[in-house]
Amino acid sequence: MPQAPWDTVFGLMREAYDAGTVPVGAVVTDESGAIVARGRNRIFDEPAAGELGTSRLAHAEINALSSLSSERTYEGWTLWTALEPCHLCLSAAHSVRLGTVRFAGRDRYGGATGKLVPSADHLAHPVTVEGPLDGDDGRLPELLLVALFLWRRPEGDVVRFYEENDPDLVMRARGLEPPRSISPTGT
Repeated sequence: MPQAPWDTVFGLMREAYDAGTVPVGAVVTDESGAIVARGRNRIFDEPAAGELGTSRLAHAEINALSSLSSERTYEGWTLWTALEPCHLCLSAAHSVRLGTVRFAGRDRYGGATGKLVPSADHLAHPVTVEGPLDGDDGRLPELLLVALFLWRRPEGDVVRFYEENDPDLVMRARGLEPPRSISPTGT
């Protein structure tokens, strides 16, 4: 199991999965490594204090980053996230002037690492992106993503993508327990 702040990120990831939403947790650490903000995905879940919910914008990273003041920049701070950030979340890290993004697991379906077309703003305020983690810690976030969509949208694009590109991962995901909030019949 990963060490702090990864342990907090993975706890939030599991909480999101159990709630039946996209299994991503995220935290922000300051220069000293202290966790100063946290969030989890709530796309298919109710909002929590200070977090978006029931919205396609309710990503874990957005929920963590939205608590940072626009009165300053955060070049020495790090966003830690369970899954490779999408275009929205990676752009948000640039927008708040974060210094580093670290992700545990690759997201071959929706990840944006190396895919953003850098604007002048991105070039003036670069973000260092590091990931994925090695071993099981690097595979678990993607495995839970596939498992969630096997229960939530078995005929959808995410499952179809992984069936074509990593059928072994899909097979492993089928062996996981469904999220607590989703019955075995998918309701």
